[in-house]
Amino acid sequence: MLLVALLLVAVNLRLGVTSASALLTALTASGALTPVAAIIVPSLPTAVFAIAGFGTARLSARLGVERTLLAGLVALVVGLAIRGIPEPAVVVAGTVIATGGLAIVNILLPAVVRAHFGARIGPVTTAYSTLMSLGSAAAAATAVPVASALGSPSLGLAAWALPALIGLVAWLLAMPRPRERSGPPALAAAGGAAVDGRRIPLPAGTLLLAAYFSLQALLSYVVMGWLPSIAQDAGIPAERAGLLLGIAMAVGVPATVVVVSLAGSPRRMRIGFVLVAAASVGALAGLLLAPAAAPEVWAALIGLGMCAFPLVLALIAGFGDGPAETARVSSVVQSAGYSIATLGPLGAGALHQSTGSWSIVLVALGCCAALQGALGLALTRVVARRRGAAEPS
Repeated sequence: MLLVALLLVAVNLRLGVTSASALLTALTASGALTPVAAIIVPSLPTAVFAIAGFGTARLSARLGVERTLLAGLVALVVGLAIRGIPEPAVVVAGTVIATGGLAIVNILLPAVVRAHFGARIGPVTTAYSTLMSLGSAAAAATAVPVASALGSPSLGLAAWALPALIGLVAWLLAMPRPRERSGPPALAAAGGAAVDGRRIPLPAGTLLLAAYFSLQALLSYVVMGWLPSIAQDAGIPAERAGLLLGIAMAVGVPATVVVVSLAGSPRRMRIGFVLVAAASVGALAGLLLAPAAAPEVWAALIGLGMCAFPLVLALIAGFGDGPAETARVSSVVQSAGYSIATLGPLGAGALHQSTGSWSIVLVALGCCAALQGALGLALTRVVARRRGAAEPS
């Protein structure tokens, strides 16, 4: 029952982001968003994730990991629901609330997996990452048709509160009770950098992991926030543009299974890091040079490139000596990573508005993807040392 609840939670972790991206043009045309708000909304997830990340571990130390995750789900449902009110300030506020909830859940899921599925970290991480991709694909591909059926892009945006509510109820019913959770000392260690006046050092490789996470988050959230707009500006119709984001997310479903399996050994992990970086570079080059020539191919390559996220999640879940340290590593990596990634969607929108073109944005993203690949190879060597393995040749 706990695994089912965890998977129902995971399917909601990108719905609010990709559905808003697909409806961005329609929301602006209807007056639910102003042109300025239309730049802000795609930029909010990474900014809110960064801010919320700094307090999540401390909050979990007070409430427990499972109850804190429940609070995050409540915020997610409320935020998604109020986005149905067609006022720019309300849509922005709802996005802040919803993404704050998403941040909490994203950060704590690796610790939940470590605590309750310690012997099955790889398979469970693969399962919930796959469902994240499925959920985001469904939202991206169907957001425009759902909004059309409901007669309003605002109602179409709020409709995604329903699956989030299902995840909330499932977690509430299956959530481990206090006697099943880690004790106070473990939670305290997760909540801060010091215990009994002693500073606890981060595990080796945490900062490198944060750097890699930063680049993959920057790339992912620029894509989720702006891919439909990039496609529409290239002359692709709105429904097809939304479908492209759905294709990118859908490709991530089978690709996640393959890529996460590569995290099992440093040698195979190197292949995974190179694969996702090369896919991202190829997709961005296609969007730059011939966006309308084979948009579905570029979208599929983007989906493969975005598998950097489940790959790094699998690494986070295995970092540290237990669930408490995993929660701390996850908090540090994700809060620092999203702090840097915040520059992506906001910068992409600003560059596009100032230049009237996506070319500079796509070139910059291609450079980030190449750097991500280099950091991945460096991270492979750190993981090899952590596991006591010889550095792969």
